[in-house]
Order: sequence, then structure tokens, then C-alpha cells
Amino acid sequence: MASSADPWMREYNEASKLADNITGMISERSSFGARSEARHHSSAIRRKITMLGTRLGSLQSLLKKLPAKQPITKKEMNKRRDMLANLRTNVTQTAEALNMSSFRNRDNLLGPGTKRADDMARISALEADDGR
Repeated sequence: MASSADPWMREYNEASKLADNITGMISERSSFGARSEARHHSSAIRRKITMLGTRLGSLQSLLKKLPAKQPITKKEMNKRRDMLANLRTNVTQTAEALNMSSFRNRDNLLGPGTKRADDMARISALEADDGR
């Protein structure tokens, strides 16, 4: 197993903690009564998901450079690839659950059954909430 001085493992552990934090925040989301509080909380979750996505990119980059920087077995390299893939899947699923456009395209966000009138009704409701 890799030592605690291993930069990739340190970064992975931090990313994993952030993912756990996001999961906890999502669990808390239903406890917010006021709409503005819920929106702020959802925004914080989205920011953290974006940060986690950046960390995953960094981990991917570090993983590509790893064999040149330190001796690592093929088995350990495959294990790390799997760990990274699992964490990336977790982030993608979380982002999909929150309808984050940076992880999905517009059609997937709206869903196949959404009609143009539904979109307009949603926009009108959002404008009404903002006092427009």
C-alpha cells in the first residue's frame, strides 16, 4: 500500500472527504424550510461538486505522471484508476441528481418528457419568486 507521504493518496483522501461532505449536505437539504435557505444550501452543494470535479481532474493528471515520479506496481496503478473512476461516478450521479448543467447537457437536464410550455411555466415561477 502507498505511504501517507504519497501525494496522490493525500489528494484522493481529500477528494473522498469532500465527496462525503457533499453527501451529508444533500441529506441535510430537506431540513431547510425557507426557499432562500434551501437555494443557498443547494448553491453551496453545487460549488463543492465543482471543486470536487476540479480535484478529480488533478487526480487524473497526477495518476498519469505517477509512474515516472515514483515506482508503482501495475496492480496498484489499476487500483488507483478504479478508485478514481468510482469517485468520478459518485460525483456524476450527485451532479445529475442536482441537475447541474456542467455535468449534463440541456436535453438531459430537462428530460425527454419536458415540453416547451413546462419550461415557460418554470421560468415564470422563478421570475415571480424574484419579484419581477
